[in-house]
Amino acid sequence: MRNMSFVLLLALFSISCNAQQTRHEKQSISEGYQIGDKAEDFQLKNVDGKMQSLSMIENANGYIVVFTSNECPFAKAYEDRLIALHNEMAPKGYPVIAINSNDGAEGGGNTFQDMITRHQEKGFPFVYLKDEKQAIYPKYGATKTPHVFLLDKDLIVRYIGAIDDNSNSPEDVEERYVAQAIAALEAGKSPDPATTKAIGCPISKSGEGGSRRGPKGPPSPEKIIEMMDTNNDQQVSKAEVQGPLARDFDRLDVNNDGMLSKEELSKLSRSN
Repeated sequence: MRNMSFVLLLALFSISCNAQQTRHEKQSISEGYQIGDKAEDFQLKNVDGKMQSLSMIENANGYIVVFTSNECPFAKAYEDRLIALHNEMAPKGYPVIAINSNDGAEGGGNTFQDMITRHQEKGFPFVYLKDEKQAIYPKYGATKTPHVFLLDKDLIVRYIGAIDDNSNSPEDVEERYVAQAIAALEAGKSPDPATTKAIGCPISKSGEGGSRRGPKGPPSPEKIIEMMDTNNDQQVSKAEVQGPLARDFDRLDVNNDGMLSKEELSKLSRSN
């Protein structure tokens, strides 16, 4: 039982982060839109069966484009916050535009019907669009779910990254990155920060071992750190840690330095 929480962590990542992860983690935002780029409009099918584009949204001052998923634990953890964000920002002209670009193979949890079901279960007040041809997320450079791209009314990319600074606990959020970025735009300023690191599951690509194929084994310590290491120091601090790992951080931190290193995670991984 000593390592049960770590086993749960690995199971979580095994389900949500399959063999696709390595390829997607090699992508960077530089392969998609940069801050200041103009995004192309698109037409994607909404869960109501109708086609939706950004230009169809009336009185928009901007768009909170969020790449998300039905199955990713991180995306699911943000669903209520996305609902609240839309309800807060849509009246100001900044609606949430949720896009599911994951492989929609049967059994993977991200088919169009799965999206309709999830939309009904959660009562999403925003559009939920299916990127069936997986043509939109590469243009944006989206690599994770959730991954946010805030556009202004002219479709200029003004912010890229995470929704806020704590995917583990909404009660402990200190910086609401998207809300702060919108406040900056309303004040005629540029968002600061304009980019943050999105934390979540990789977008599964069709034909390359999507979630329908099941887990491929636990992720490496390097991949766990890649998911959580927001300041890119190759370690995970207590402030950065997410999921079941957070509950056992002190026990797992064998050298009591307030950080989890690759070496510590490697030893714990081998012990399970």
